[in-house]
Amino acid sequence: MAKPYSKHALRQVANLCIKAARVLMASGAETARVENTVSYIGRACKIPVESFATPTGITITVGGEKTITVVTRVKTRTIDLDKVILINNISRALAAGKIPFQVAERRVDEVLHQKPIFSEWLIYFSQAVCCAGFALIFEPNPRLIPPALLVGLLAKYVEKKCVTLPPFLLFFINALAVTLFANLYCNHIFPVEHWALVLAGIVPLLPGLALTNAIADLMAGELVAGMARTIDALLTGAGLAAGAAAGISLGQIL
Repeated sequence: MAKPYSKHALRQVANLCIKAARVLMASGAETARVENTVSYIGRACKIPVESFATPTGITITVGGEKTITVVTRVKTRTIDLDKVILINNISRALAAGKIPFQVAERRVDEVLHQKPIFSEWLIYFSQAVCCAGFALIFEPNPRLIPPALLVGLLAKYVEKKCVTLPPFLLFFINALAVTLFANLYCNHIFPVEHWALVLAGIVPLLPGLALTNAIADLMAGELVAGMARTIDALLTGAGLAAGAAAGISLGQIL
């Protein structure tokens, strides 16, 4: 016979599990990691927990004879591996008995409301330097550095301004802006290798983490999440390709 649990205890465990899972999924963790973390928390609390996670939503059921089910949507996803590491450490410390439940709750809340560890200007600067580096890899011409830095700043600016748009449209507009800028720069300011400048701006936008997580989910047996992430990565690539093609076509007119 299943051990009875108080409704308050079930609700506390459910809230902790859903918060930890939402932080992980929104920060770029693979589905298997999210479900394993929920299992760690349930095991530490000695309460049965079942979870089903997809890239856009998480369902968690807590309890034995009496259960509580919570569902949450994950509407925005980014890459924040610092939060993934912090949640992993909290769940494992709780499972190992190193911290009590109340401390784990407080730490998860702190991670949930934690501001990005890198300032906005540093993120802009890093993407600009990244694009300049890719430009030199594709074509070792020092004259590519100034426009490549500008391309990186432009790509990050467009991403910030269009963050509320659907992913396909966001990446389409980003690639379109990068390609149009490359065309205008090469045609009206200074002639450099146009293709290298376009690639330098697009490569940092490629869905590398999404594709990696898709493969990890498929290998872990998470077929629904793996296929969803694979399609998401393919649509992102299609958006970038369509934006670049449209930019090249418009560039010939301008």
